[in-house]
Amino acid sequence: MAVTASQQERDVLYTLISRRRSVRQFTDAPIDEQALIRILTCAQGVDSSDGKRGAPSAHALYPLGLTVLVRRVQGVEVGNYLFEPERNGLERLAHAPVSGSLLSASLADDLWLETAPVVIVITADYALALRHFSDQQPDGLRGARYVDVETGAVAQNLYLAAQVENLGGVLVMGIDDEALARQLTLPAAHKPVALFCLGQGQV
Repeated sequence: MAVTASQQERDVLYTLISRRRSVRQFTDAPIDEQALIRILTCAQGVDSSDGKRGAPSAHALYPLGLTVLVRRVQGVEVGNYLFEPERNGLERLAHAPVSGSLLSASLADDLWLETAPVVIVITADYALALRHFSDQQPDGLRGARYVDVETGAVAQNLYLAAQVENLGGVLVMGIDDEALARQLTLPAAHKPVALFCLGQGQV
């Protein structure tokens, strides 16, 4: 049965969308840990008893993952973390890369990769997606399209959730994937698709 949104809920959603903007300058203020978890949950967390997540996925395949570089989060040690959708929590993977590492992988000198309190790396198991959807296109590459579309859904959820938490963010696509993978510990079989810089926007 479809659930009808109230006028207040519609107003909130439309206002959020109308105010969605990219933020590229961040203060030194740390992010609240629970705010970060809520944002990550909106993007890829399991939010229902049937295992569905905050962003849609074709055939409920969920080839995407979130690797989180924490620089300034209250109560969380600096480091490289994996977001675990089933428990909506962070698992530490490794130490944070040295300063300048992410900028060295940028194709456009995106300084905010180094100044953001948190950088969320959206990754994908391309092999899984390509294999699953191989019969939908003669060249077997249809799975890559699903990955791109689902990444867009995750990014929009990150933007909107950041607004609710009075934070700002910006999606970064201009990255040398291989260089980035050398700097960060990523889940096995996953490759970077996009990054989302998150923090308190500078006025």
